[in-house]
Order: sequence, then C-alpha cells, then structure tokens
Amino acid sequence: MRLTSHTDYSLRVLMYLNQQERLVTLNELSEKLDISKNNLIKASNQLAKLGFIETTRGRVGGLTLKKETGKISLKDILLETEEIVFIPGCYSGQKCDCIFLPACLLRKSLFEALDAFLSSLGEKTLNDVTPAKNKLTSNQISKGLL
Repeated sequence: MRLTSHTDYSLRVLMYLNQQERLVTLNELSEKLDISKNNLIKASNQLAKLGFIETTRGRVGGLTLKKETGKISLKDILLETEEIVFIPGCYSGQKCDCIFLPACLLRKSLFEALDAFLSSLGEKTLNDVTPAKNKLTSNQISKGLL
C-alpha cells in the first residue's frame, strides 16, 4: 500500500495539532513540519471539511484539533484522507481477461493484506501515535521522526 504525500501531510498536521493543543498558524506548521504552505492549505482545508480540525481566519487565525479527533482510529483517518485505489483490473472487480482469474489466489492474498493493513491501523488512535507534548524538537520533526 502506498500512501500519497497528501495523506502524509494530513497525518503530520493532525499529530502536531494534537501535540500542541493550541491554535497553530500555517506559518508555524510550515516551518516545524517542513511542508510548503500550499500543501498545508490543501491538507487543512480537507481536514476541516472532514471535521477533524477547526479553522479560524484572520490575523490571529490558525488551526486547532477538535478534541474528539484524538480518539479517532488511524484507519478511519486514512480512509477519509486517502483515496484507496488498491489494485487495477480484476482485483478491483472490473472485467479482466487474465488467464489466471478463475483460480487466482493472488487476488485473495492482496485483499487479505489490505485488510490486515487497515485492521492494524484500526487498533491505534491519533492519541496513541502522537508523541507527548513538547517531547520532540523541531529538528526531530523535520527529520521525519514525527
């Protein structure tokens, strides 16, 4: 399973907001997470539409995490932020001329792998994977340790 950069950015934004527990500006997010403001705008707009965060406009505006978001499973967040296009052709139920299709065990194995991946993420919440408040330095965050 390959996740898009958009989902990576969304998860990092959610974790950072969960860690900070305060109003955070896009400038701060861009600096701390080393993500362009354009990408952050796209991610934060989607996260707000999905109801994971609240946004405040204006000079003193920013983003905050809704309290209940920390209790949401990573699976549920992923399914909302990532368009899961797992496998092409016969794997997705489309018409396929593959000679192996009648007795294909690969298809079943790939679906089982996807199910295991999603089940594993279903066992963890955003709170479970967010480092304790102020324990990571901005240098660690920018190196991908968040």
